[in-house]
Amino acid sequence: MENAVYNKALNALKMQFGMPRPLQNQNGARFLRNGTITIYHTELAPGNQAEITFNVQPISSSYGIAPAKLNALLDECRKLTGRPTELNKLQNWPRIGLATEEDVTLVMDKLAVLKK
Repeated sequence: MENAVYNKALNALKMQFGMPRPLQNQNGARFLRNGTITIYHTELAPGNQAEITFNVQPISSSYGIAPAKLNALLDECRKLTGRPTELNKLQNWPRIGLATEEDVTLVMDKLAVLKK
């Protein structure tokens, strides 16, 4: 179910990555313009209000950043929130858990380096 943390993260991602497409099962949204970033508001690890996943290869190509450097950035984001995340066995993309609006601010400030 949508919530304040999810909505804040969704709006912040819109500012950076453009308009998303709602997922067919209505559990989140996907940003496709500069790679693939997906945000979820259901099927999350306990305590999370949202989780964001990143398809590293197309994102790193789009932003001219080495995949290893992008993975390191995403690791930093995961450490900032300290949140466990739900595992998606089909798409083993890096995933960041968000429990509070402060988590959203911390992560989005860190991801600002991707702005073109």
